[in-house]
Order: sequence, then C-alpha cells, then structure tokens
Amino acid sequence: MQGDIKILDCTLRDGGHIVDGRFGEDKIKYIVKKLVDAQIDIIEVGFLWEEACDKDSARYYKIEDVKRILPKDKGVSHFSLMADFIDVEHIEPCDGTVEFIRLSFKRHRLDWGLNAAKILMDKGYKCYINPVNCNVYTDEQYLEVIHKVNELHPYGFSIVDTFGVMRCSDLSHVYYMVDHNLDPDICIGVHLHENLGLAYSLAQHFLEIRNPKRNISIDGSLLGMGRVPGNLCIEQIMDHLNIEYGCSYSIEPALDAIDTCIAPIKAREPWGYSIPYSLSAKFGLHRTYAEYLAGRGRLTTKDIQRILSQVERSEAEMFNKEYIERLYKQYMNVEVDDAAGVEALSKELEAYEKILVLAPGASIKQKQDEIKRLGENKKTCVISVNFEPSFMDADYVFCTSGKRYDQINVSPDRLLITSNLSNDNIEGRYMFSYNNLSYFDDIYCDDSTMMLLSLLKETGRTKIAVAGFDGFNKNMMESYFSAAEEGFAGEDRNRVISECLKKHFLSVKLEFLTPSVHEGYADA
Repeated sequence: MQGDIKILDCTLRDGGHIVDGRFGEDKIKYIVKKLVDAQIDIIEVGFLWEEACDKDSARYYKIEDVKRILPKDKGVSHFSLMADFIDVEHIEPCDGTVEFIRLSFKRHRLDWGLNAAKILMDKGYKCYINPVNCNVYTDEQYLEVIHKVNELHPYGFSIVDTFGVMRCSDLSHVYYMVDHNLDPDICIGVHLHENLGLAYSLAQHFLEIRNPKRNISIDGSLLGMGRVPGNLCIEQIMDHLNIEYGCSYSIEPALDAIDTCIAPIKAREPWGYSIPYSLSAKFGLHRTYAEYLAGRGRLTTKDIQRILSQVERSEAEMFNKEYIERLYKQYMNVEVDDAAGVEALSKELEAYEKILVLAPGASIKQKQDEIKRLGENKKTCVISVNFEPSFMDADYVFCTSGKRYDQINVSPDRLLITSNLSNDNIEGRYMFSYNNLSYFDDIYCDDSTMMLLSLLKETGRTKIAVAGFDGFNKNMMESYFSAAEEGFAGEDRNRVISECLKKHFLSVKLEFLTPSVHEGYADA
C-alpha cells in the first residue's frame, strides 16, 4: 500500500516567534482561509498556551478559542496545535475542530512529552511526538526514544533539525534509523531550518529516500517564516510536489497570503539565511550563541567563527550566557604591555589644549558645522571612534572593531587600536590592552567610546569634549554610519555606561557638544 505525503503548515505557530504570536485576528483568519484554499493537508494554527490570550494572538488556552478563526468551509484541510511543556489536562475532548496536537520538548522532558501525548490521545487527538534537536542524541539515545514512542503508538513522530545542522547524509542516517525501528503505521514528519540554506534540498532528499509504504509529513511555512533563520518555504515544496509527485496544491492562495500578511512582516523583521546562524549550525550549537556574538556588533564573521569553534560539546545544547561571555572576553583580550604606548600618547597630547572625541552617534549631523569649527583649531586634538568623519580630518582614529576597521581608510600612523585587532595582524600607531580599557573595576563595559575615555583618563586628560555620544534611544536608531553602535545593546548599555561614569570619571570634566542620555552622569 502506498504511503501518504502530507504538508503541514506551521506559519502561525513557528512564524509566531517573529511577532510574539500577534498576527492580529483578521490576519490569522485570512492566513488560515488562504491555506485552506491552497489545499494544505494540515494547518497548525498556533500554540496551546498556559493561559487565555487575546484574539490577536495565535495562542490558545482551549480548543474552543480556535473555532473563531476557522473558516466555515474547511475544504480538505485538517488543523493542528503544538504544545511545549504545559499542562494539557484542561484541554477538551476532541470534537474534530483540531484533529492533531504535536508535543515539542527537549530531551530532558521526554517524560512530559509522552505523558502529555497519552492524556491527549485518551481525549481522541492524533498526536505527534516531536523531540527537538535530534542531532544532540546519540544513536542509542534516539533508539530508546523510538522504543518508548512505539509503546505509546501515537499518530506521528517528527525528525526535528532544531539547530539546522543536517546535510543530506545526516538526514539519510536519521531517517533510515527511524524508519527501520518505528512501527510502520506511525507517520514520520520532518521539520527543517534554514541555517545552512539547505531546507528545500533536504525536503526533496527526504522525499527521495522515504519508504514508499510509510506515511510522511513535511513542515513548512509561508515564505519560510519562523524563528531566524527560518524554515522550509511551503510554497516551494507545494510546487515541487505538484510537479514531481502529481499533487494538486493551489499555489496562488499561498502567494496571496504571503503578499498580504507575511512579506510586510519580513520587511520589518527579516529572517532567512544568515552567516552567523550557518556557523552555529556548522559547529552544532544552540542558535543563541550566534545571536549573542552577532549582537556584540564589533565582531567580524570570522571572529564569530573563531569563538564558536571554541564552544565545548558539553555546552552546545543549551545556551549558557556566562560561558559565551567568558569566551568572548578571552578572545578579545589579547595580552599586550601598553605602558609605553600610553606614555607616548600622553606626551603627544600635551601639544593640545583641548581633546574632542567624535563618537558615531547621529547627533553629529545636527551640529556638524560647530564641531568642524572646533576641530579646525590647531590646539584641538580630534579623535574619532571607529569611523573616519567625512566632513573633517581626525588627528587619530580609535578603533576597537575589525568590522569597523574594514571601513576605515587611514594610515596606521593615525590609528589607535585595541589588542583584539592583533588577531588579524592589524597595525596602528599604538596598541592598547582591550581588557584594561573595558574593565572599570568590577564593571565590564566594552562600549568603544567609554574605552577611549578610559584611555584618555590614563593619559592624564581631565577635560574632554564629546560629540555623538548619544546613547541608546529607541526613537533614534540611526547612527553616523547607518549602523547600530558597537557593544551590548539598548537600555542595558545606557545603564552600565551611567554606572561607569558615576563611579570612575569624577575627576574628568566631560563637555557634551551634542545631546546625550549620558549627559550629567559624570558630574553626579
């Protein structure tokens, strides 16, 4: 007997990670209606949640909450929800509104997944067991899970590539292991991520290697919408199944849903293939490690690769912020004896009456003429931070970031660099210890402007003019070079900088030439 091939759309569930589930009630209804019109086999309309949510959210406390968003004509489609480590006792018995419930869980929560499935199966639901991150299991551990699944005998079991690490050989290995050991009447599903940009090719490979007698299902989402970097694009696999397997999915309604609902979200909150996430997959790591390092702003992609390559296997499965912070600081801290450089710079600065620090904030544009006049005074030393100003010449450029260095075109004689740049053999007039400048006693602050102020304080300068040291302002996200300033983000950065200014710059008079959220802290 020939096995069925089904497509499961998870736009409203996995895509909900992008918008915190809040698509809006009208958009949720529209997406569901268009997926029904597209003849999608299973539509996962969102998450089962621990509490009641408002109507704009694709998260539901009870099955009754789902009924309001389903069209009267459901066509050939069936409906699904996903539960992730919640109590499911309160869920109503299955009345056919939602036919499938999928249980997603990390490996230490296997017992919850199996118990929740039993409760729901007793209520009449068809359940999928979805142990996430299949690559963290040894073959023996995965076979043990399969054995327990056979005892429970749910509707389906999914191969979930959470870290997006799979290549064709990996998928073949896992699929054959599952197919040869899972009871033959249990459906095998697959959920693929785009870390390596391989989701579409892997889905085609899955179809090619499938046991023709086995029922299978393939997860996808409209335009690949899902937690960055995203999922298999369902419109692609629909088209492939129509052409190669004689299926009859209707593509145009899916495209309508993309144009009306999904593409506008992607324009605001992009997802898709991204090199940092491909590196997390390359090393088999939790995606948040890549997010953390990319969020530091100052790291080049090769820096991120070097740091991720150092993550130990014991730390790969669960994100450990303290651990990755330690690796980051170790990488940035290349030991250097900078005493001679500090002394030499101090002597050079004695020739100037005034020091002007140009940080890369957008406020520079507002007072560009005033700043230029001040900088043209021969008694003023201008030091810019991680950029070369286009409207005037800086005497020095202070550079802490390999990413910014690639955008700066100045001679080494004008560069003041931090020791982390020696990882790429970058040379400057003087090199200073990265960690010496980023530690303020017990506070770690690797904001580039703060590091320069720390250096200037070491040289004995007690009066410093500052422009462009805007600080984070959610209403003003543009910076001088059209990118977020380096370092940790947002209000957290403001708070740490404020603490450093209050505690360690009482002896320094800062003159703010442009508006700054930090103004006044040094005098507090």
